[in-house]
Amino acid sequence: NQGVAIYADYEGHRVRARYFEPARVEITDGPLAGKSFKTPTGAVRAVVRHYNPTVNDNRNGWSFWQIDNGTGARVWLQSIRPDGTER
Repeated sequence: NQGVAIYADYEGHRVRARYFEPARVEITDGPLAGKSFKTPTGAVRAVVRHYNPTVNDNRNGWSFWQIDNGTGARVWLQSIRPDGTER
């Protein structure tokens, strides 16, 4: 299982990662590369804290990460979220 390629754009930075069902996210590039999180929200909060430590990091990861499908179309991670998974 190679996971699903995802990314998040935040404060002018694109952070690439891989999503593994039901909810794990591993960041694959940038300053947080190699870090793994139990949920998409945990991962995106780490991204926000890294780039903008003075703001509230409360974000919903399911509606922050996008699927890197190669088309340029915006497809949110929420669209493939398994039922009943935690934020």
